[in-house]
Amino acid sequence: MSSEPAAPPVCSRHPERVSYVRCQRCERPACPECQRPAAVGIQCVDCVREAQSAARPLRNRLGFTSAMGTPYVTYGLIAANVLAFLFGTFVLGTEAWQDAWGLWTGVGPAEVAMYSNVGTEWYRWISAGFVHFGLLHLGMNMLVLFQFGTQLEPILGRARFVLLYVASLLGGSLVAALIAPSVALHGGASGAIFGLIAAFAVVLFKLKLDYRSLLTTAGLWLVVGFVVPGISWQGHLGGALAGAATMLAMLRWVDRRP
Repeated sequence: MSSEPAAPPVCSRHPERVSYVRCQRCERPACPECQRPAAVGIQCVDCVREAQSAARPLRNRLGFTSAMGTPYVTYGLIAANVLAFLFGTFVLGTEAWQDAWGLWTGVGPAEVAMYSNVGTEWYRWISAGFVHFGLLHLGMNMLVLFQFGTQLEPILGRARFVLLYVASLLGGSLVAALIAPSVALHGGASGAIFGLIAAFAVVLFKLKLDYRSLLTTAGLWLVVGFVVPGISWQGHLGGALAGAATMLAMLRWVDRRP
């Protein structure tokens, strides 16, 4: 009596593919596309995903859940600023774009009635953070945003980093609106960036690392705003205060969390 040969093992996800390699966890056959190298042997893609979903998130020394991988939020903010500059420069026209998106301070009904692009709309508190007055202004801000964003985003996690950036941006706009003298147009990501710098200084202080050189550099840039015309030191100051306060609040919340 003859018996038929046993069917060759096939991949559990791709039954048309023969595979003699089995997952070390579930022992199911896995084709090369479904194989993932593990500490010992090979695991299938399903077991890897299951292990990742069951794994506890990693918390760093500050108590935050770290954001692993590419700092997408930082890169997204840089891209948004560059795209806003290109759109404003080549589609809307530089002056019209700056007037329509920038934050005007000291503006009353007479100025609003006289100039079509002058206004006090709420959205300017946010849109002003994406207005830059030339390539040098844009390039400097994006360089510093890259430097501090790629360090803070992994530490805080993406959601907290967005919260920090938005709070710093709004803080810069608030102080500019409150204390900027006469009629002036404010714009640029530097208010939010000063918030990132101040938050990073708080992180260094919390970790008992040397933060003095960072504060000295930030202080020099802040002083420059007082003596060089055209720089909104009010936005820088407001962003730094808001960034430091937001970081301190997040650290306090983490410390109180069970």
